[in-house]
Amino acid sequence: MARPYLISGIDVGNSQVKVVVAKIDRDTLGIEILGVGSAPSNGLRRGMVVDMEETIDNIRAAVQRAEAMAGVSVKRAYLAVNGLHIKNQVSRGVIAVSRADNEISQNDIDRVLQAASVVSLPPNREIIHVIPRNYIVDGVENVKNPLGMKGVRLEAEVFIIEGLLPYLRNLAKCVNENNIEVAELVYAPLAASLSVLDKNQKEYGVVSIDFGGGTSTLTVFEEADLLHSVVLPVGSKHITADLAVALRTSMDVAERVKLEHGTTSESLDLRKRENIDLSELVGEENFFWPKKQLVNVIDARAHELLDLVSAELKKISKGMLPAGVVLSGGGANLPGLAALVKEKLRLPVRIARPVILQGNAEDQNDPSFSVATGLVLWGLEEEFGQARVKSVPASKNMFFKKAGGWLKNFLP
Repeated sequence: MARPYLISGIDVGNSQVKVVVAKIDRDTLGIEILGVGSAPSNGLRRGMVVDMEETIDNIRAAVQRAEAMAGVSVKRAYLAVNGLHIKNQVSRGVIAVSRADNEISQNDIDRVLQAASVVSLPPNREIIHVIPRNYIVDGVENVKNPLGMKGVRLEAEVFIIEGLLPYLRNLAKCVNENNIEVAELVYAPLAASLSVLDKNQKEYGVVSIDFGGGTSTLTVFEEADLLHSVVLPVGSKHITADLAVALRTSMDVAERVKLEHGTTSESLDLRKRENIDLSELVGEENFFWPKKQLVNVIDARAHELLDLVSAELKKISKGMLPAGVVLSGGGANLPGLAALVKEKLRLPVRIARPVILQGNAEDQNDPSFSVATGLVLWGLEEEFGQARVKSVPASKNMFFKKAGGWLKNFLP
């Protein structure tokens, strides 16, 4: 019996490590989720490894849980990268079409993308992705695919995503230390976009906000192009820290209070003078706390994040973004957050539900698994090219071109 073809994704976040293991049907290219695993992540700060041994152990715990559910071993995986060190820029390249009949070939497209990828970077930074956004053929702009067209001069505009090389290597090494080969590093918001956004949303204009533990990411698509992406220094762990200070308690207790009683003002009538009995959680008798005070602490951080989002949208948005806002990440489960975002940004809002794949793992449809599920879809497109997958909407075309070759430097 032939061994199943497996694709795995590992998302090492600031609060949780998430792992998804999927089986690919070689005939139909259907995806079946075999197992998912998660474990607390205590070795990262704002997307950067600060304790390597802790991170190695956290990854091992999450992988073992996914392997136990799947009944297979993970030997190779796609790894999500994120953090405040991730930056991006737009670059252009130009070439002369090589063929005598002036027909643009795939070789010409590869050469112009390579030309656009030549940018000046400090020695400690490395390109993660080169994403084609727009081609120009003899001055005619907004060409999506110039293959087969006639022209003399071909230009390309690309979106370059780069990060600090030491941080990327550290994260890759943590995975390698668990005897897992890193197939490719993938910028987390791009992976998430494959599992929570469709072609129409990207075409009309959509904002994707991943509310993570230590950071949040804002990604904007318009006219099917990646228009903007930025990592914001606010995450759900900041809410936990604020609650710990306000309650004069530990982070663990504050996290439980947030999960069990947390909400925003948009889902609560603050005119009511309600108190929450936290005696059991805090370990003190008759410990009652005003619900309004809890909401005010959470609202302060939520508004801080949305102020940053508003400022970024004012910089780059060309239109009204009619497809609205899609919220993902563990913080998206906060009650009332969607209503608060809708009120603040004045856009339609929905909570992300990763694309439904076959399998019995219920966690795969949780917003916090958006990146890990997206990594599986990314791997499918990378390894099977333009093949169509019945589990994935046909809209999820792979338009990301990796800057090949550099990842081999990570391997032990």
